[in-house]
Amino acid sequence: MRAQYQAPLEQEAQLMPTHTITLTAKQISANVIQVTGNGKRKLPGGSGEHRFKFKLDDETTTKCVLFKSMVSADCSTCPPDLKQGNTQIYGWSMNNNPTRGKYRRAQFMDRNDNDDPMDVSYQLEFTCVDKSIKVLPFDPVITNGGKT
Repeated sequence: MRAQYQAPLEQEAQLMPTHTITLTAKQISANVIQVTGNGKRKLPGGSGEHRFKFKLDDETTTKCVLFKSMVSADCSTCPPDLKQGNTQIYGWSMNNNPTRGKYRRAQFMDRNDNDDPMDVSYQLEFTCVDKSIKVLPFDPVITNGGKT
């Protein structure tokens, strides 16, 4: 029997709690699309890093919604106040060209290693292939329990 080897980072990623969040894009007027989902989370203290994975279900007739960018800050205001700085969220990546299925995907990690509980706000920004259409940002808050 062959022993299976996994790189330490792969093993660590498998042990990391993962939050899979489905985002839904819907046209709310001729030139405006809204993205909704349940991105608010409360992470337990002492639970370590958490991975946040997003899949975008574009229910618009144009199917034009793409991930654009993400901003985050150690604060509870939405949109994030970038003057606050960010020590918790890292590793933002996105895939707007799905190879299987219909979803565009994005992800980031939350360190959750602050000394005391704190709020972390993040804002996912989107764009549309049709530049006459505005896509509203998605901006929930995560409550990090921290190290304790």
